[in-house]
Amino acid sequence: MYDILEDFLSRERFKSSKRGASLAQWHVEKTLNFRNEHLEEKQSIARYAMQMIEGNHSLILDNGTTTLATCKYLNTMPSMDIFTTSLDITNHLNGDLHQVFLTGGRKREKNMAMIGHWTQQILKSIHVDVCLLGTTGILDANGPTSHSYQELTIKQTIMEQSDLVYLLADSSKFQEKGLHEYAKWSNIDAIITDQQLPSEIYQKLVQKVPIYIVGDI
Repeated sequence: MYDILEDFLSRERFKSSKRGASLAQWHVEKTLNFRNEHLEEKQSIARYAMQMIEGNHSLILDNGTTTLATCKYLNTMPSMDIFTTSLDITNHLNGDLHQVFLTGGRKREKNMAMIGHWTQQILKSIHVDVCLLGTTGILDANGPTSHSYQELTIKQTIMEQSDLVYLLADSSKFQEKGLHEYAKWSNIDAIITDQQLPSEIYQKLVQKVPIYIVGDI
């Protein structure tokens, strides 16, 4: 079921085993093998997101494991223009089906994302129907977060250049803290999450931003 992520995960687990250190603390960016927990929920969110964007013709995909999971389903959809800052996402999208564009810039080794002035300038030269964003944590935040200061302006530019802004976040992210807020909830058109989201968190946050739960469609 998780064929898109399996080869990716094996690489990252091998690299993590060489590093040896656990980065489970709040406010510390986790290595990719830690971020690839909750795979079933991420796959469900990815399938749901594809129904949400159906009929659109252009898309920006933020880097992240949940946005990576959308590739499997995007590769069964009608042709789109797809832009991404993620090297891994580029490698998993079908370039014969879709027009796939990787932004330029400098590679951030920790998550295989493109960052920097060139990345931002390329994003400013396009405008798309919808973007799918990730987050490192939502707990006690006024908007989605990132542990990487270098990616803040990139994510903000993605939002500015998109008509619709959807945040993909599995339910565990609602109980994790992030370091830098890159947007306010008023900038997000909707959060897409899984059915494990506690009702008390849902009731509090849905007053600030629409929340779509997997299974509602």
